[in-house]
Amino acid sequence: MPWTNLNQPTTLEKIVGGLCYLTFGLAGLLYIILGGRRDQSEFFRFHFLQSIMLGIIGLILGWTSSIFVTLISTIMMTLANFIPAISQQLVAQVSGGVALGLGYLMQAGVLLLIYGMIFSFLGKYAEIPLISNIVRQQMR
Repeated sequence: MPWTNLNQPTTLEKIVGGLCYLTFGLAGLLYIILGGRRDQSEFFRFHFLQSIMLGIIGLILGWTSSIFVTLISTIMMTLANFIPAISQQLVAQVSGGVALGLGYLMQAGVLLLIYGMIFSFLGKYAEIPLISNIVRQQMR
């Protein structure tokens, strides 16, 4: 169930909230600094924090994905030396499958950013399981 608020967000808050998803929160930070107000609406703070969370998760996943694929490939190559049933072709297929899966995960992250941006432009709360709950806990 979407998080509801009695106050409707302003058009500027909708736009800046949506731009936060494109810039991983930097647009929101500029809005806070240039606006000079300390009290922001719940709507803006929700989208601002959620975009930062998605950006951090994407950044960590992007940094660690090549390390993870290399680690899996190295483990498989080591096992191939001891177990004759594991061939070089199997190692390449498993490594390729892991890389492909991580690529799909990164594309899903981009879709989540677009989802959040569209919902912000519409003036609604974008519900992303687990991440939205963490953001709400940080807002209390």
